[in-house]
Amino acid sequence: MYFEAIGAANHDLDDIELMTDRAVLEDLSDVFRGQGSMLVCHFCDDVSEIIAGILVDKESEKAWVLCGPCLRQVPLQGTLASQ
Repeated sequence: MYFEAIGAANHDLDDIELMTDRAVLEDLSDVFRGQGSMLVCHFCDDVSEIIAGILVDKESEKAWVLCGPCLRQVPLQGTLASQ
């Protein structure tokens, strides 16, 4: 469901990476806040949820921000879940 929703279903999973490093997410969030914006989950759009990861399609250079509840719904297997 999620890979189809973001248009990544046709890609090799080697092209998909999940970034969950808390320090990186906090730094990125600080950059957005400094510009008067904020990171919000691309799936649920709930501004009250904490961002837990960013799903990156390396081939297309697109990325989708995920909150904790939505991230837990993504079917992760093998090397997709990186830290």
